[in-house]
Parts: sequence; C-alpha cells; structure tokens
Amino acid sequence: MELHVAFLPEEAGDCRRRAVAVVDVIRATTSLLIMAERGCDEVLIAPNLEVARAYAAAHPGVLLAGEQAGLAPAGFDFGNSPAALMTAPLAGRRVAFGTTNGTRALHHARAAPVALVACLRNRTAAARALAAAARAFGLDPMIVCAGREGRFGLDDAYTAGAMVEAMCAGEGAPVVELTDAAMAARDMFRAHPDAASLFRRTSAGRHVVEIGLDEDLGVCAQLDRSADVPRVGERVRLLDA
Repeated sequence: MELHVAFLPEEAGDCRRRAVAVVDVIRATTSLLIMAERGCDEVLIAPNLEVARAYAAAHPGVLLAGEQAGLAPAGFDFGNSPAALMTAPLAGRRVAFGTTNGTRALHHARAAPVALVACLRNRTAAARALAAAARAFGLDPMIVCAGREGRFGLDDAYTAGAMVEAMCAGEGAPVVELTDAAMAARDMFRAHPDAASLFRRTSAGRHVVEIGLDEDLGVCAQLDRSADVPRVGERVRLLDA
C-alpha cells in the first residue's frame, strides 16, 4: 500500500479511497485525544464556533470547548488547551468542539471511509490503527496535516513524519511504499529529536507562548503516552454547518 502525507487539507484530494489520520498537533487533535482519555461520551466537531454554540444551546447539558485567536471564546466552558483539559471533569459528558483550524481539517476528511484523530501523544497507536484500517478496507493510508491558516505547518508535518516512522518500524510492520511527501516528513522527524524545542520555533508554537499557554506545548510534544485513537463515527461526530 502507498502511504501519503498531505501537508494541507486541500492537498488531500479525494479521500474516499483512503484511510485517513488527521493531525493538528498544536493543539486541536491533542485536545481531542485528551477529551477521549478523560472519558467524554461524545465529542461533536463543529465546522465553526457558531455551529458549536447553536448545538449546545439546543442540547442542554452539552459543554462547549474551543478557541478563537487561541483562547476560549466568550461563554465557552473550556478553551483548546490540552494542559487544562487533562484535569477537566469530562467523564460521561458530551462536548461541542470548535476551533479555527484543526476542526476544519477533520471536516475536510469526512469523505474518508475511516478518519482517525492523531497527534504525537498517540503516535504509534494511531499509526498502527491507520495501517490496520487500510488493510481491512483495502485502502491506501494518508496522513492529513491541518497546517496553519492555509499554510504549511512544520509541527504537523513533523508529527506526520513521526507516524510514518512508527508505521514502517518494528516486527510485523506493513510493507508500504512512501510518497515523496511521506519520505520528507519522516526525514524531518528524524532530524529533530526534541519535539518541544522544535514546536517553540513554529508559528503555531510561538503563538501559544505569546498567549501565555506555554504548558500546552509540553503536552503536545509528549510522544506515545496514549493507546487511545479517536475515530470519527465512534465517540467523535462531525456537525454540519
């Protein structure tokens, strides 16, 4: 099978013949993973903040999480801070989640038969789940990077490279043919052993530091801390505009 990395959602093309993992490591997919780890019954991915607000207003008991310019919007219960969400009382709750970047990437991948949520924290588990889904459905795997405001994001490309490395390594690893983009992402990961240091140099990372949420970068840089792999359609659902 062929493993491809799309550095932007718009580069993903037709997702209907791909098993897809979506990455927005700083911070949406890391936050989504932590919400799953905290025992959320369901996370509802909104295409924008207005849809998230409207859904929560129509469904009493639904919490609101997300960000605007990096911070929690007015009236939201939580921001898009993985560090804060690690201690949030989310067990058994439903959360409507809207951000300005990562949730858009998940909606772009909605045509895929399998769409997974990936970040460094669940890197190996997500890579293995992606390979298994591709084999099970007879699809080629693809990692889709959210990027930042329509531009290439080094942090997401690095994370995609970490997943490529995990998918190709170890006994029993599937035989995969890497596209040029997948090889470039893997080389990027191999060249930078310190994820936290690299993230601080990226546009997304610098913004997180500027708004005083430095702790989030440490959480986003954690490698292989979780075996949970959220899947769209299973505790993660996409809301329509």
